[in-house]
Amino acid sequence: MKIDERNLAFHFIILLMVVSSSGDWVDYPSGVRCCSYIQVERCDPLNADANFACRDVCHYGGCSKGGQCEEGTSDIGTTDRFCHCNC
Repeated sequence: MKIDERNLAFHFIILLMVVSSSGDWVDYPSGVRCCSYIQVERCDPLNADANFACRDVCHYGGCSKGGQCEEGTSDIGTTDRFCHCNC
């Protein structure tokens, strides 16, 4: 079986696109309220993409001021990461 060079190049480009798009998927709940905290493990305060995702989920949930990733202590005393929707 002879491999066509164009076919090989196409598959190589697809592979590069998949590898280069290494952004993490964060699954946020719908119906987010303002002034709320959503516990999200991947919401890193130092990661711009994570902050954009948090801001967007809060904005589209009805919080015009958006949101940002924060790190804090949970109810059970462990340090967790949260998406905080601004009031």
